[in-house]
Amino acid sequence: MNHPPSTTTGGSLIIGSAAPARALGAGLSTVRYDGDGAMNLFSTLPVDHPSYAAVDPRRAVLHTVLEQQDGRVMSLRIDSGTGLQGPPTTAASGGAGPCHVAVHPSGSHVFAAHYGDGVLAVIPTDADGMVSTAGPVQTIRHPGRETCAELRDSTHAHMAAPSADGRFLLCTDLGTDRVYVYAFDQGAGRLSEHQVAQLPSGSGPRHLAFHPTNRHVYVLNELSSTLTVCAWDAVRGRIEPTAELETRQDPSAPNANSAAAVRLSADGRFLYTTNRGDDAIAVHAVHDDGASVELLTTVACGGTWPRDIALTPDGRLLFCANQGSDTLTAFHRDPSSGGLTPAGAPLVVTEPTSVLPVGP
Repeated sequence: MNHPPSTTTGGSLIIGSAAPARALGAGLSTVRYDGDGAMNLFSTLPVDHPSYAAVDPRRAVLHTVLEQQDGRVMSLRIDSGTGLQGPPTTAASGGAGPCHVAVHPSGSHVFAAHYGDGVLAVIPTDADGMVSTAGPVQTIRHPGRETCAELRDSTHAHMAAPSADGRFLLCTDLGTDRVYVYAFDQGAGRLSEHQVAQLPSGSGPRHLAFHPTNRHVYVLNELSSTLTVCAWDAVRGRIEPTAELETRQDPSAPNANSAAAVRLSADGRFLYTTNRGDDAIAVHAVHDDGASVELLTTVACGGTWPRDIALTPDGRLLFCANQGSDTLTAFHRDPSSGGLTPAGAPLVVTEPTSVLPVGP
C-alpha cells in the first residue's frame, strides 16, 4: 500500500522508560522526527522508571510518574529548542507503583493512577504549572485486595482520564474489572465517587479514550484483549457499556497476549490498539458517530511488546514504543483509510513504555 505524500513537518516525542536511570540510555528521552518518520535521539534525562507522561494543555510543562514502590510525580519544563529542562520539581504521588498520569484541562491539578495499591491521587500544581511539593491533596483507594496471587479481585488502578470539560474523571481498575466515574470539584481539588461501571469478569480494563463527539468512550481490556464500546453522557457524567469486540484477528492464537494502548484519530473515524504477545497494532474503523467499532486489520508493530502508541498532531504518522525489543517504530498513516505502513528505520530506546508527541 502506498502512503500519500506527508504534510508532517516534524516534531518531538518524549519517551518514557521502564528501566532504572543507571541503565544505558534509560530515562526520559527526547526524540526528533521528520515528515518521513525518520527519528533521531536528541537527549536523555536520567530518571528512574518514568513509565508515563502527560503535557499541561496550557503551559509548556511535562508531568511524569516514576513507577516505584514509593511513587513520585515529576514536572519538567519543555523547551522547543533544547528539550526537557531541569531541575525537575518532584512530589510524592500518593501510592505505590504509579503507572499513569493525566492533567486537568485547566492545568490546575494532576491525577495519578497507582497499579501497585489501587490508589488514585489528586496533586495540585503551582502558578507555574509544576506539581506542588506538598504532594496529594486527596488519595482514594479502590475496594479490593491490595495484593493477590491472581489479578482478579485485587485492585490495580491503571488510568485516570478527565472529561473534556474537567467536571468528571474516569479511572480504570484492571484487577476488579471496573471503570470508576468521579465528579471533580476543581475549587476544592477533590473527587467524589459518581458511578461505577462493572465490566465482565476477567476483562482487565487498562486504558480508555473519548470520542471527539464526547458521546462515547472506548475501554481497552488488557486481560481479555477486547474493546468495550460505551455510551457517555457528558452532562450527567454517566457511562454505559453497549458492545464488546475483539482486538485480535485470531483470538484463539496460542500466545500470552495482553492489550496495552488505545488511540483515536482526531476526526474520530479510526481507532488503534496494541497487543503484546501478537506484537501487532490493530486498525479499527469507527462508525455511527462513534457508536460502533469494526476491526479492519492488524499490522506488525516492528518490534516486540508494543506498550504504547501515539499519533502526530496532523495524524499522518503513528509511533509505537516496543518495550520488549528496545525500539521505537514509525508508521505512515493514510487518513482516508486508516491504514498503516512502516516508515523509516526503528530507533533504539531502552525499554520504552510511553510515547508522547510534544512538537507541532
